[in-house]
Amino acid sequence: MAGIHRRRGRLSKEGRRLLGGVALLAVFAPVTAYTLNAAIAHVQSCGTEVDLTVAAAPEMAAVIEEFVAAGGGAPSRGSDVCADITVEAVASGDIGASDADVWVPETALWRNMPGSDLPGQWDVLQESTATAAVGMAVPAGTGTDDLLPDEADVALQDPRAHAASLMWIILFGVDGHTVEGGDGTPVMSAPEVAAANAAGGAELQIPTGSAQVAQFEYPMLVRAGLSEDEQEAAQNLLRSYASERYLELLAQHGLGGAIPQPAPSSTEIIDAALTAWDGRGD
Repeated sequence: MAGIHRRRGRLSKEGRRLLGGVALLAVFAPVTAYTLNAAIAHVQSCGTEVDLTVAAAPEMAAVIEEFVAAGGGAPSRGSDVCADITVEAVASGDIGASDADVWVPETALWRNMPGSDLPGQWDVLQESTATAAVGMAVPAGTGTDDLLPDEADVALQDPRAHAASLMWIILFGVDGHTVEGGDGTPVMSAPEVAAANAAGGAELQIPTGSAQVAQFEYPMLVRAGLSEDEQEAAQNLLRSYASERYLELLAQHGLGGAIPQPAPSSTEIIDAALTAWDGRGD
C-alpha cells in the first residue's frame, strides 16, 4: 500500500476519557468511593489539549487506529495532556510527504538510510512497539526444519525501497544466491505474506522456524522540535501500550509484542549493505 491514507480516531477526547473512567470502575471496584472518584477525576481532567498526528506503516496504522478508538492514548497518571489523535497509513518511503508528529515505520532502517536527513528530523522515543517476522516466504505446507537460509536461492527487491530485502543483505550479504526478482524464494515480512495471500495466487506461509531470519521492530519516532505538550501526548500513547487491549489488537492483526533489543541499524551498516548490492554485478 503506497501513499498516505488519513484516518481519524472515531472517539473524541471526551469519549476516550469516559471510556477510561468506565475501565477504572471495573478495575477499582473493591476500593473506597473516595479513591475511585479521585481516580476517575484524574482521567477526566485535561489541563491541556493538543492535536497529534501519527503516521504508521499500514499494518500498524490499523492497530493504532482501533486502539485509539478504544481509548488508547488517554492521559496516564500524573499527566493532564489530552490529545485528539489522527492516524495516517503511510508507506515508510513516503514519510517526507507527511506532516505527522509521530512516525511508526516497520523498522529504524528507514530513518537511518544513508544520504537522508531523517535522523535530524525524527528522534527515537521507543526502539520497538511491535514485531513482525521477516524471512523466506516458502509455499504453504513446506517444512522449514532443514532449511539453510544462507545457502538458499532467494529473490530480493530493491533494498532502498524494500526493508525486508535490506535486512536480508545486512545478514547474509550479496552472492550468487541473491538476485533481484527471479525464481528464488521471495524474502518478505509477515504482513506482506498476508497481503499476497489475500490477493490470490499460490499460498505462501509466514516466515517461521529456520525460514525466519529477522523481524521488523516498529519503532516509535517523534518529530524533532515538538512542543512539550505534544511530546507528553506521544508519551501518553506509548504508555498506554502496556494495556492488554494493545497486545490483543497486535495479535488480531498478525503482529507480535515489542522486543527489548532490536538489531543494529546504523547508517554505516546500511551503507555497507547497499554498496554490496550495487556492486553485485562487478
